[in-house]
Amino acid sequence: MALETKKTHLGLDGRWDLEELSDTTKDYIQLYGFAYSLLPDLPVARKEEIDYIYGKFPWRGGYSTVNFFNQLFHKIPPKLRPEVQRIQYASPGFIELTELLVVSGTVAAIIFTVCKSLKSVHDLYRSIQKASVDHELSKINLAKENLDLKQRQIAFCETSSRSLAKALGLTTAQEQLIDQKVQGISVMKLKILLSVYRRVEPLAKKQAEGKLKVTGAEKQ
Repeated sequence: MALETKKTHLGLDGRWDLEELSDTTKDYIQLYGFAYSLLPDLPVARKEEIDYIYGKFPWRGGYSTVNFFNQLFHKIPPKLRPEVQRIQYASPGFIELTELLVVSGTVAAIIFTVCKSLKSVHDLYRSIQKASVDHELSKINLAKENLDLKQRQIAFCETSSRSLAKALGLTTAQEQLIDQKVQGISVMKLKILLSVYRRVEPLAKKQAEGKLKVTGAEKQ
């Protein structure tokens, strides 16, 4: 698979303050790192490094989440990371980037899928979060070699992961790649997908409001 970079645009409209722009770009690059990790034909050494990141964290709090996304992003070769070419602040304005086309396309597709069903995906997320408390998933340390999971916990995580992956618009191939990276540990898969949603939701909300437009393709 050829890794082709191309100019893309993040459309901006309305009023933005610096903190809001910073939060938006942070969510975007973290989602970009996740999308990069799902490329099917990465070099073997790069794939092994990414697979290690998927399995190294206990997923018991914010430390795991922040470091997971940061480390995925920094496994992208610098020349393939989003690079700002131009910023125009107007109504409408844009940020012009050079990015990997296949990765920016995946990011745009995830945001679009959540954006068009924002309330139903949010309700799904909230219901899974509530049930996760009932299933005591926060107490599970995924860094332990021998996980003692109850069948009801496994069944809940498998069902919830499938629902969330569909709600995020992930393809069957992408979901299978995640399964491989988490080595079939359904609790880990669910926690990762929940954390992905938390980065997608603010971007999808802004797109629904018309403040942001993520297309993954060059502006015509």
